[in-house]
Amino acid sequence: MGDDRWPAVTWSGTQTRRLRAASNGTSYRVDVWIPEVTPPPSGFPLVVVLDGQAMFGTFVEAIRRSSRRPDATGIGPAAVVAIAHDDALYDPDRRRLDYTEGPAGIEGTGGADAFLAFLLDELVPSLQAEWPLDVRHRVLFGHSMAGYFALLALGARPEAFDVVAAISPSIWWDERALRARLADLRGAGRVFIAVGEWEDELPPWQADAKDCADVVARRRERAMIERAASLATTLGSRLGAGRVAFHRFPEEDHASVLMIAIQRVLRFALAPRRID
Repeated sequence: MGDDRWPAVTWSGTQTRRLRAASNGTSYRVDVWIPEVTPPPSGFPLVVVLDGQAMFGTFVEAIRRSSRRPDATGIGPAAVVAIAHDDALYDPDRRRLDYTEGPAGIEGTGGADAFLAFLLDELVPSLQAEWPLDVRHRVLFGHSMAGYFALLALGARPEAFDVVAAISPSIWWDERALRARLADLRGAGRVFIAVGEWEDELPPWQADAKDCADVVARRRERAMIERAASLATTLGSRLGAGRVAFHRFPEEDHASVLMIAIQRVLRFALAPRRID
């Protein structure tokens, strides 16, 4: 319930829009933040965040605070655009549709190409026409199934993003199809892949959980750590080891690793660049 004495909190420089994608007819919530500082000559880098309703505020505050002292944090200013399916943190059904490619033989999947077309052919060009954004410095960030999509996007449009960050990517969904799509990476930028130490087992804080046998079995079958490390090695051999970063963050699991990884991705992607 609202109270006029306590107005809603807003972040300066942000706005929210509802956009219907021509590529798939779906309506998305799009949140945008533009730093209130003088943009670089080439424009602000653009950080594209998937599952935006769950992470928009985190990215805005992280960049807003860290970019005040890039000499200390290694993070320069950047614009943020976050795409969400609705006002809930996550919509499992729509995530599964938009973040997977077809044909997988499973109803409600296979919409990744249409969603990527919305991002790159509709949304990003409209943002670039409105704000000073660096067309050469785009970052795509996804976690879990969205991390799987980020890697699909790397394979489908390798030149589109300067940095692709896939945190705890759901490679198990269709590893064969993903690896096939990643065979030709001409024009690709850099890649950041990360997982948590406890993604293949229960973390200590769940050690006493009851009826967890199914969770443990599922985690072991998905082999998140092994698959991510193996794919990072493959990408490193194709792109060059210096262009692919892999991190296994200690004392984190599939959910908790997200907050740790965000700051490291921002440093990887937004380190101030020297202008010659």
